[in-house]
Parts: sequence; C-alpha cells; structure tokens
Amino acid sequence: MPLPRAPRGALAALAALLAVLALLALAGCGSDAQPGPAPCPPCPEPEPRPGPAVAPPPAAAPGRLDAVLARGSLRCGVRDAVIPFSFADQASGQIIGFEPDLCRALAQELGVRAELVTVTPSTRLARLLAGDIDCIAATLTHHHGREADLDFSITYFMDGQKLLTRRGSPVRSPTDLAARRVGVVEDTFAAQAIREAQPECSPVSFPGYAEAFLALKRGQVDAISADATILLGLKNSDQDPAAWSIAGDYITDEPFALGLPQNDSALRDRMNLALQRLWLSGEYMKLYNRWFGPHTKYYLPTTWRMEIWPGVRKKS
Repeated sequence: MPLPRAPRGALAALAALLAVLALLALAGCGSDAQPGPAPCPPCPEPEPRPGPAVAPPPAAAPGRLDAVLARGSLRCGVRDAVIPFSFADQASGQIIGFEPDLCRALAQELGVRAELVTVTPSTRLARLLAGDIDCIAATLTHHHGREADLDFSITYFMDGQKLLTRRGSPVRSPTDLAARRVGVVEDTFAAQAIREAQPECSPVSFPGYAEAFLALKRGQVDAISADATILLGLKNSDQDPAAWSIAGDYITDEPFALGLPQNDSALRDRMNLALQRLWLSGEYMKLYNRWFGPHTKYYLPTTWRMEIWPGVRKKS
C-alpha cells in the first residue's frame, strides 16, 4: 500500500527551512566571525604610596638609680632635730642619728657615698619631686594618703603614735583629751589620727617637735601626739626627763619607710635589696642598738622583724 503523500505546502515550508539552515552553516564555516570586544588587559598593581614616617620609640629616660651610680652619691633627705633618729650634734654641727647611719649603710651597699640633705615635714616631698634628693629617710610613715605622690620601700622601722604629757597630768589616753589642746607637727598625719581617736580634742600645729615641746612646757597645750620614739627622744633629751611621761597605749601603727620617686622600680628594688641585706648581715641591728639599745638613753626593746623576700642573700 503506498504511503500517503505530504501536502505540497508543507513540503515547500520544509524546503525553505532546510535552505535557511544551510545558509547559516555556510556562514559559520566561511570567513571569520566579527570579533567581540577584546578583554581588558590586567590592571597594573598600584605602587605603594609612602605613609607618614613612624618615629622610633623614645629611649627610656635614665632612672634615678643610674644618676646615683653615675654621680657616686646617694642624696638622702634627713631631719636635723628628731632625736635620736636624725639631729644636729651640738659639738660638731654634723647630722647624726639612726637614719643618717642607715643612709650611709645603704649607700655602701650601692657602692657609693651618702650625701645628707636636711629636710622638714613641709619640704621633704618637694625636694624629692624636684630631684634635689634621691630618697627620704626622715621618720616618714608609709601612709596610703601619700601613695599618690611617692613610692615607698619596705618598712625599716616600726613605731606607733602615743602622747607625751607632764608627769601627773590627768591625760593618760586620747579619751582624756576631750576639750583639751594637743600639739602636733604640721604636714604629718598626727592631727588626723588624734581627731579620729578623740573628735572633741583641739589639735594645735607646730613646725617641728622642738616647738611643740616648748609649747607643752609653757602650758600652751596639754599633750603632744607623735610617734613614741620621737616622744622618747624629746623626753630623755630634756634636762629633767622625769618631769615627763609617755602615756597610754599606741594610738596608731607607724611603719617608717624610705620615700622614693614614683615609677622608678630600679631604684626601689635596689633599696629594698640593700635593706634586706643589712638585716640578714646583722648590720641593721648594730645600727639599731647604737641608738636604741639598752646602754642608750633611748632604750626601745623590739621584737619587730624586717620583711625578707625569698632569694635574698646578704652581700658577699
């Protein structure tokens, strides 16, 4: 049976389609096609632009220890009228006492000489900040109220605040100071401590202990409040020591320490090491007994011990 024939119009359309496909094939195989847009060449890396010059970190400023060693002397601020800690010898005019001797021993540990500079409670901090002295060795109590201005060594002497009165006085403790006048030295924390112990007392400030003691003798104050060893020095250096009495229990604890420049750990560490070596070698107690031993007028028995850190050895 013969196959059915396609309609003539369909054949014509198919022939036209085949013709178009043939033309397209010929175009692809003929001349090169029009090129498309050329790709961008790779962009060159930008040359680094010089930034602002960075200054090298400044060299560390030489510390006070370097200055001490270069100078060959340790300048110590000491008092001139606090017996037996530091005072002027009437015969020679030289500053003598426990603290000058301690300064000389510390300087020897550093391999330099000691240079003593007289200070008062009002000037000792200013002299340290100005660089006139390298340390304060002047019955300076390590008090938190001073931490903003200076650093401290470890404690080199333990004391406490008491009262000095005329023998037979009714004042025997801070309780008895209500409505009474008590002499204190300016630029110390004695007035604050005595007010805390007896808010109803009236502190009277003096520039030094000698002036406060004179006021007590004249009846201008009823007592003096200060560190017990300082009061002991006033009492026993008087022509009539028996006329005076150190009364009552300790009002405060008063750890004496070297006052040192802030943020100078090299000097502070070296001074702490020197203090501990003096203790371990027995030199500290020799100095202590020279001024506070049983054969002196200022005998002060002590069971206090210096803080000693592990690893410290006495100087060989």
